[in-house]
Amino acid sequence: MEEYKEFGFFRGKVRFKQPKKHRLSIIELLFISNIKGIKKKSKVIDLGAGFGALSILIAIKYGCPVWAVEKDPLMLELLEYNVIKNGLEEKIQIINSDIKKLMELVKPHSFDCVVANPPFFRQAGSNPYHHETETTLEDFIKTASKLLRDGGVLNLLITAERFFESLQLMDKHRIGVASLRFFHPKINKGAKVVSIYGRRNFKPTPTVEKPLIINEEKGGYTEEVKSMLAHLL
Repeated sequence: MEEYKEFGFFRGKVRFKQPKKHRLSIIELLFISNIKGIKKKSKVIDLGAGFGALSILIAIKYGCPVWAVEKDPLMLELLEYNVIKNGLEEKIQIINSDIKKLMELVKPHSFDCVVANPPFFRQAGSNPYHHETETTLEDFIKTASKLLRDGGVLNLLITAERFFESLQLMDKHRIGVASLRFFHPKINKGAKVVSIYGRRNFKPTPTVEKPLIINEEKGGYTEEVKSMLAHLL
């Protein structure tokens, strides 16, 4: 049986009940800090919202409406609980849907921003939250393109080993890469994940931002990461 625990974050400003196999990580918090293209009036949709971490943090940080898409029954239960627990029923609309069937429920090209943190790995694995099962990376990017208005933005968090695949899929589905940033665990370690920002039906000149180094050599977060966490909410 899956285990669930509730935790408070940011001096109690937000609380999440989350499963043992899929808890909020520093990577997701740094992804939120690096997200681009969201304003207070933006219509944001979170594909594969899980227990609601990204949706809830975005709604609090920007004050914008968020549509949280999830199909897993257990995750939906946690998502609903967390939205209510954080008093965001009027900001976050939950959609119970498979991403591949989402366009049957929402109007095409009606969103300003798509946020996606898809399962990182293609191969089967013991953790269904981290490995693709029925939904692929292309499903996420293809659906994002259908959801976004022209000029609308995609913020994608993906493992670095799938970086080139992500760029190819974004180009295939008419999302131009505007900027990207690699996250490194330490200064002498290779990147583990990358945050990619793109715009639908745009061909911007991509910007590669300076690497984000998460940990100091001797342990503890870098000053940049500490600053990001301090100013996240």
